Amino acid sequence: MKKSKLITMAISLLAAICLWIYVVTVVNPEGTTTISNIPVTFSGAEVLREDQGLVLSGDYQDMVTVSFTGKNSDMKKLEQNKEEISAVVDVSKIRSTRDYTLSYDLLLPDAVPDSAVTITDRTPGNITVHVEKLVKKPVPVKGDFSQVEVADGYMLDSTTFDYDTVTVEGAESVVDQIEYALISMNRTNVDKTISEQLDYTLVDANGEAVDTSELTMDVQAIDVTLTVVMYKEVQLDVKFIDGGGATSSDVSYTIDPETITLSGDATALEGVNTILLDNIDLSAIMKNEDTVLRQIIIPNNATNVSGEQEAKITLRIKNKEISTIRSSNITFTGVTEGLEAKSIAQQLQVTYRASSEDVKRISANNVRIVADMTEFTQPGTYQVPVEVYFDGFSGAGVIGDYTVAVTLSRIEE
Repeated sequence: MKKSKLITMAISLLAAICLWIYVVTVVNPEGTTTISNIPVTFSGAEVLREDQGLVLSGDYQDMVTVSFTGKNSDMKKLEQNKEEISAVVDVSKIRSTRDYTLSYDLLLPDAVPDSAVTITDRTPGNITVHVEKLVKKPVPVKGDFSQVEVADGYMLDSTTFDYDTVTVEGAESVVDQIEYALISMNRTNVDKTISEQLDYTLVDANGEAVDTSELTMDVQAIDVTLTVVMYKEVQLDVKFIDGGGATSSDVSYTIDPETITLSGDATALEGVNTILLDNIDLSAIMKNEDTVLRQIIIPNNATNVSGEQEAKITLRIKNKEISTIRSSNITFTGVTEGLEAKSIAQQLQVTYRASSEDVKRISANNVRIVADMTEFTQPGTYQVPVEVYFDGFSGAGVIGDYTVAVTLSRIEE
């Protein structure tokens, strides 16, 4: 009896399973399902861009919710492959800039034929898009290197980019916000030139970053070179050529500026501690207190960071007086044989410098004016440079340059 009961129960269970299998696989009744977070995509965007010069404006991340009916087996397949479902909006027929409310088609998984399901509800029913003019704009590249700290004794000399501009393309309202492409760098203790490829940020007039998710740029990164050089303060100095009754020991002077700052490669600046200005010939200084300008010539491969191009030397010649004297003692040397030289002027007045005591003692008899005729070999009249000597007074000297008019004539036999 007990055995018969167990057999009956087993048969009943088997029958139930068979019935369930029959219902699910053969009868397969209608069912419903609702799938949310279906992404929205756009077809024809490239046609819109290339043919019409238009672009969708905004970051479209809309999701739709759709309810389906169909056989239970198809509903199950939809749920299992819901990641393959998308809502497709066709924008290829748009021709102008404005807002559009468009319908969308559902792209189903390959495992579910379109004819196998019926859409009973969709939320939202349409998608609204904003269409703008597609524009291009070149924007300048700028750098912010305020966070670059160079090592002591070095300086940031220059910055260069391999691109001066970036061309941005996208919706007009977004592109018009962009003022420039900003490159930033943060470094410490820099003592040599840096070259790196860096990303940039597109910013507006307030320095705020502009969203670039819907933009295209012709350059993705920019090569940046920061030229870092040594800098050094060097002294200016000048030497004096003795003459005009004065020597360098008679001169006190100041130079403005006293120093300048140079920058350059360390090898170029090594050993450069002083820049020597062009010499000053004291025989050309017409006053005992005077100012002379000299160009500042810097070493090769160095840069004058200070910017001064000229130095002003203010000098004073001590313990000397300036006076004038006339002399008729004009002599000639180097006269070509067979020619005779004569000065047209009988006297020459010269300005000279000497000590106070010597000025009191020098007379015309001490002054000797010598014209060297070596270069003049033909009869004629010439303006000839002369040397002026103060015989017996080695500390006296003529100031300035002098000439005399000389006639050369043949000696009559």
